[in-house]
Amino acid sequence: MEFRLSHSFRLDPPASRPAGRDPALAAAEAHRAAGRPDAALATLAALLIRAPDSLPALHLQGVLLTETGAAEPALAPLRRAAALAPEDGRVHYHLGNALLALDRLADAAAAYRAAIAADPGLADAHNNLGNVLRKQGREVAALDAYRAALTHRPGFAPALYNMGLALGQLGEHAAAIDCYRAVLARPPGPGEAEKYRLVRESLAASLVECNDHAGAVEACRAWLAMAPGAALAEWNLGLSLLMQGDFAEGWRLYERRWEIEGFRDESERDQPLPVAPTLAALTGQRVLIRREQGRGDLIQFARYAKLLSRHAACVTLTAYPELVALLGRMPGVAVIDEAAAEPAHDVAVSLMSLPLVLGTTLATVPASVPYLTPDPALVAAWRARLGAVPGVRQVGLCWWGSDHSRRSSIPVEELARLLDLPGFRFHALQPEIPAAQRGFVASRPELVTHEGELVDFDATAALIAALDLVVTIDTSVAHLAGALGRPVLILLRYSPDWRWLRERTDSPWYPTARLFRQGPERDWAGPIRDVRAALAAGATGLPTLGG
Repeated sequence: MEFRLSHSFRLDPPASRPAGRDPALAAAEAHRAAGRPDAALATLAALLIRAPDSLPALHLQGVLLTETGAAEPALAPLRRAAALAPEDGRVHYHLGNALLALDRLADAAAAYRAAIAADPGLADAHNNLGNVLRKQGREVAALDAYRAALTHRPGFAPALYNMGLALGQLGEHAAAIDCYRAVLARPPGPGEAEKYRLVRESLAASLVECNDHAGAVEACRAWLAMAPGAALAEWNLGLSLLMQGDFAEGWRLYERRWEIEGFRDESERDQPLPVAPTLAALTGQRVLIRREQGRGDLIQFARYAKLLSRHAACVTLTAYPELVALLGRMPGVAVIDEAAAEPAHDVAVSLMSLPLVLGTTLATVPASVPYLTPDPALVAAWRARLGAVPGVRQVGLCWWGSDHSRRSSIPVEELARLLDLPGFRFHALQPEIPAAQRGFVASRPELVTHEGELVDFDATAALIAALDLVVTIDTSVAHLAGALGRPVLILLRYSPDWRWLRERTDSPWYPTARLFRQGPERDWAGPIRDVRAALAAGATGLPTLGG
């Protein structure tokens, strides 16, 4: 969320000229200052009946309507005020605020530019113009607007914060951190505490992007000092603790996820928040495990359903339909489609609460693989189809994920250095090839696609089992290969998900995995070069390269 002025970050005088001559206007201003907007608007409505062209009254009416969420009705008095006083920059500025609240970006930008033309030193207008440009995806131009605001008002906290957001969108996270810290270097003014919590949230996020999880932990704890018990702060703190291997506190704080806006499905919002039970409460009971989050999460944490079956009388796991067949072969666990009627049960638990329930530490991660088994008939069919080519290794390749994993995806052209490696045939493990990448893929005969055949995870698992190894980005394929106990080389972005921990080349979750990480330059050339070298040398760091 950006800092918009004046109706969000702070309240500026509603007019650029004093208007104390009319007692009604003075009364409206007093009502506004005392937090009585309805009384202020009623007073202004009566004033405008007898003085319809009162510039201060029109201006204040428009500001009040914008502040109270009535941005559309605010346009008429603000436009009339702007026509009466085209030289008044603050009138144009407040008109821009109303238009921005309505998401009418082009019109808002025009109003802010009119404000700046009338009053070039109006830092508020430069700031909000930057917000419009950033919303339009014009981050570089937005930075110029924020710099102009800071030129006219050095140390201006809203412009510094918004500049940090724009820099973050451009991937310049270190510079964004400097902006956030500059804001926090001064104490918050009246009414600014809530915004300062946003600054600490953004600071923590940028520190994570810079792989500085110790700094992110510090930022989250400072955030919590301002807002004790804040769910988002505790959840973000938990993620950084998990990344650092502090599972004891990390799992506990991870439970705050249910209180994060947008985390629960629409159908779940009226339900009580899930609560992680104790292991004792599950022992000897009929337990229903409800899946959560993505396919990769379900695959990674399905191991806990098998573990729980040692304690519970029976265990049922709900799953995405395309995973039911594969997960259903886990011994001791009944797996049902998430859309099916829930069976009778004594206790329900969310899947990703089970590490907390079972007290998982970094040293006790349940890493026995394989814990998933492909369909033997499908594996045999794939092996027969692929055939054995003397001197050629068959490698599964996944480089592009869903929207959720887009930041981890690799442009297909970046893979040319891998595809040129002699002695390897690559098989796309993606159900579909993005349209923009089809031309490149078609030009590479060494990359075989299987579109239309990888209809579910059972089919994909069988193909993986028939291959020598897998090279993949951080997506469900990485978890699938690891859960099957297959050799898998995983390419990770510079700031990866918490489950891959920091700096390690191995994974406690998947013994057959080897990790290849981006460096601070955040490009894929280095990891791809290292994967190529590992393939060429046959030295994956795994017990075997195939088999």
